[in-house]
Amino acid sequence: MAIAEEMPIMKSSTSPRSERKQREYEARRDEILSAAEGLFSKNGFFKTSMAEIAVAAQFAMGTLYKFFKSKEDIYISLVESKVEEMLQQLEQAVRNRQRAEDKIREVIRVKLAFADQNRDFFRIYVSEWSGFEWTVKSAFGDRVWKWYMAQIDLVANLIKEGIKGGEFRNVNPKDTSLALHGMLNSTIYVWILQASPKESLVAKGEWLGHLFLGGLEAKR
Repeated sequence: MAIAEEMPIMKSSTSPRSERKQREYEARRDEILSAAEGLFSKNGFFKTSMAEIAVAAQFAMGTLYKFFKSKEDIYISLVESKVEEMLQQLEQAVRNRQRAEDKIREVIRVKLAFADQNRDFFRIYVSEWSGFEWTVKSAFGDRVWKWYMAQIDLVANLIKEGIKGGEFRNVNPKDTSLALHGMLNSTIYVWILQASPKESLVAKGEWLGHLFLGGLEAKR
């Protein structure tokens, strides 16, 4: 799939006029993405048309195609923005902790909370494509895959930190990070598909952290 093409931006980024045009462009693009997210959530990706997105965003079809080449481009951009936003929240959360164990607990908490807060969006994803890391690369391309792997590397580096500091036993950091994300993604997947979940997704984080970190803990 092609990634959404953006309208040409003037090279002179310092002029007030070009800065205003950039802000206007980004605002219009965000309006389209917001309208599309609402329709995807309500009707599903495959049952939503570009014409419906144009009407919801209050844009002419010709204008819509200046921002995005296709419906797939719009959805890829939505996925990119969500994955990037999650990564930024994870990076911010771990900065506020000293021990590797506490940082990983924050990763678990933030990832579950993000899925909880964006339940409608994630429901589109898991219902339409049935999976997380199993389909993300083939469905959405290298840019989304890059953001996802950045999450894997973030946790792998925390595990390396914990091993070096004597908190964790000697394990393969990347494989262990993949195991954590697989556990979290499976939990999110099942919770998202429930019509009316009876328990909080965030509440599951405590025992998931206990389960995962218990297997990592260095022998005293």
